[in-house]
Amino acid sequence: MKIAALENNILAIVAGTFAATIAAEDIEPQFHALTHFPDRRAKAELADLAERLNQFGAYVVELWNKACEPIPEPEIEAFARRHVDLTRRYWAAEGRCMNWFITGPARFPVARNEKRMRVSDARRADLKAHEAMARKSAKRKAFPHGTDEEPIRSGDPVAMQRIVTRIEELALSIDRMKAANAIIRRMEKDLSGEEDMIAAVAAHTGLSADAAARGIKLASWQSRRGFSTTNSRAELRRLQQRLAVLARMKERGTQSQEVKTSAGAIEIKENADIARIQLIFPGKPDDSTRRVLKANGFRWSPSQGAWQRHLNESGRYAAQRVLKTISGASAA
Repeated sequence: MKIAALENNILAIVAGTFAATIAAEDIEPQFHALTHFPDRRAKAELADLAERLNQFGAYVVELWNKACEPIPEPEIEAFARRHVDLTRRYWAAEGRCMNWFITGPARFPVARNEKRMRVSDARRADLKAHEAMARKSAKRKAFPHGTDEEPIRSGDPVAMQRIVTRIEELALSIDRMKAANAIIRRMEKDLSGEEDMIAAVAAHTGLSADAAARGIKLASWQSRRGFSTTNSRAELRRLQQRLAVLARMKERGTQSQEVKTSAGAIEIKENADIARIQLIFPGKPDDSTRRVLKANGFRWSPSQGAWQRHLNESGRYAAQRVLKTISGASAA
């Protein structure tokens, strides 16, 4: 998706209902004290802005096509509107700075210029931070439970099915490596060559030739051919344990209880659907209570209207610690 186009030193931006036109000659005066060629700097700044906008648009389109969802036009429009505003602020901050060829030979207040340069650097950092946050937000909305390449989240409605699938794939991989090792050991006794080993392993285990070669061709630091299954078996055990934990959590279901404290009635909710333990207050907690919550790993969730963290034994213990701390502080 092309949001911005730079032609004849004029940048045209269109994203949904947002439209803007920026000419290089209009921003050129802001760089007069920074370079001998402010016209070149102005063109470069417009080109950089166009590139950032178009790269974000292409990222969102690719992301949401992968998620098989309609392209979120409001998301792209909001980014373009905000990013252009932040860029103008950066240009304004840059326009207040002076280059060394002005501050050096003259009796210019250097400390003041250094302060202005720090402000300009902060505005430039704001641009990078905004782009990173916007990309993260778009990805979270496209894949609220993470992509297939990312770790499986307990709050994913199909987390257990995905874990079972990975367990099956991992078990099959281990069986293939064991079969490959047996073939390698047998052919080593027959003094077979590496190419024959690779062909035999690929033919009888389903491994590709490249994968088979990684276990057969010795590196300079290796002394024995074969595939190690140690890490794979450890990962298999971890997934099996996690599957058992999730199964127990689902069986237990969502539970809730209200606890009377000196700070008011607080609801403790074990939300099995999203795998979170939640503390729901009657109103907004005071500053000291929020510090206690954050210190114990709880974070505010606007969508849930609760302070929450992962639902596990550590989370349950943290919730009790928070309630004890709040009650003790209020009583004191």
